[in-house]
Amino acid sequence: VERIGGTVDIQTKQGHGTTLKIKIPLTLAIIPALLVTGADDRYAIPQVNLLELVRVEADNVDKAVESVHGAPVFRLRGNLLPLVYLRRVLGLPGDVRGRGGELSIVVLQADDRQFGLVVDSVSDTEEIVVKPLGKELKGLSAFAGATIMGDGNVALILDVPGLAQLAGVAAGEVNDRTVAAP
Repeated sequence: VERIGGTVDIQTKQGHGTTLKIKIPLTLAIIPALLVTGADDRYAIPQVNLLELVRVEADNVDKAVESVHGAPVFRLRGNLLPLVYLRRVLGLPGDVRGRGGELSIVVLQADDRQFGLVVDSVSDTEEIVVKPLGKELKGLSAFAGATIMGDGNVALILDVPGLAQLAGVAAGEVNDRTVAAP
């Protein structure tokens, strides 16, 4: 019961008996999240990791995305921000640029590192109920859980530190497979 966030309260009175009170949470957690898409699938990013959103128009993408030691970076107010492409890191098919060729960058914080996650589109913010992943999926470092959206579809919740580690930006090294420029 405690593993799922519940409590057990035992009260005993001599001569009157024992009372057990078991409290089980209706949900494991409700968090505010940003909804994004990648390859027509929805993903939720916990807002606790979100710093800001940046949109680069199609005609500025080639100037805005630079390459440092073969890894794509975006210059944000004078600082170089490593870019991680959601489609590449998750192995999703298709082009990494959004509709019309623009770039939607979600600036995230993973521990003490910042990086830009390039997504197909940014939808909205929403309060979501976090559901744990099944035991078959628990080993995937890119996901922290799942949620059921209002329309009945499931959206996976991205684990930002796990994504950073998977892409190699957490350690300061960049994994070419996951962040390579388009």
